[in-house]
Amino acid sequence: MPPTSTRWTWSPWRQKPPQRRRHKAGTNQILGAAVMGVGTSLLEETHYESRSGQPINGSFADYLVPTCADLPDLDVTFLDYPDLIVNEYGARGVGEIGMAGVAPAITAAVYHATGIRVRPLPVRIEDLLQSKVMEA
Repeated sequence: MPPTSTRWTWSPWRQKPPQRRRHKAGTNQILGAAVMGVGTSLLEETHYESRSGQPINGSFADYLVPTCADLPDLDVTFLDYPDLIVNEYGARGVGEIGMAGVAPAITAAVYHATGIRVRPLPVRIEDLLQSKVMEA
């Protein structure tokens, strides 16, 4: 696991399907997007040098990104009906659409666990501890 206090459990994933012949590729795309969403929500943050504007953590040695090994098994389930509004074949691209709901789900979980709404990403413990809700 990355150096955070976050612990993931099993997560179901639902998505409209890619073409049948590319089912495994579509599943892998959704899983990769979910990992990207976790990185955006919890880890990835670029720091800049104030005078030059150059990134301080510009290499993967200094920049935290999650990998598939950092997450538990995710279950991707495609909804098996075509979307004929998009095109005549009912086919859809999957790309990074699996990333769309990850940050809202994580910030909602933080809100339900702490009572603190988190707006800026990544979610950091420092922001939660300095919250006005905690001071009240």
